[in-house]
Amino acid sequence: MMKKNIPFAVVLLLCAVAAFGQDLTYARPATDGLDIELSQVHLVAEAFEEERIAYRFELAEGKKLSCIETQKTLRIRQMTPSQGTLYVFIPKQMLLENCSIRVNRADIRLDGVQAVHILAMLNMGAITGSDCVFKNAVINLARGTLSFNKTQIVRSCAFTVTDAAADIIFPAEETEYHIDYVQNGGSLAIAGNTLTGSPGEYGSAKAKRRIIFSGGAARASIHFTQKDTKTAAPQQNSEN
Repeated sequence: MMKKNIPFAVVLLLCAVAAFGQDLTYARPATDGLDIELSQVHLVAEAFEEERIAYRFELAEGKKLSCIETQKTLRIRQMTPSQGTLYVFIPKQMLLENCSIRVNRADIRLDGVQAVHILAMLNMGAITGSDCVFKNAVINLARGTLSFNKTQIVRSCAFTVTDAAADIIFPAEETEYHIDYVQNGGSLAIAGNTLTGSPGEYGSAKAKRRIIFSGGAARASIHFTQKDTKTAAPQQNSEN
């Protein structure tokens, strides 16, 4: 009985893989931008091996998203209220020119995404980013959680975190970053150092990567994966 079920299971698996591929809609080859606005629909954006941006969505029966390409940008909006998940697949070698994401009451997951400019705004949900590369970024979160694991900021990033928890890990040495911060309520720790003065700054003034962190009633921690062997202790400046 078990031997008969094995081929049947293999057939089901192959059918599922084929159905997944058939569900994908591909953008034009020149499209290298995203403009997404959702409410109660989760967003999963991840890198894959193909050469064009692709997407699919899982919504309640009869519900659809408006997907339009204009000026090299894929624009996705909800036509009617719904719940579900939008999946966007981005070529591993593609550097998105612009990426704008605005989500309400849902989650955002970014995995292996590369972008010159990215804006991610979330109200009531979780933002998760892993192994991404952003040249310039703006991340705004109200009431939720933020988790950035080994996401590289090439030039600058501004975080605004309100009534939320944030755990940020940069894949670089501490001396590569300069952080300006404002913390109103809650707590902020950088490289294991709890900071109490606000506003303030942390790190080398000559660092090429610039971070602005603004927290309101937030619990936030920022870490670096590579140890800094150039200085015996991190620099910290703050003023009340």
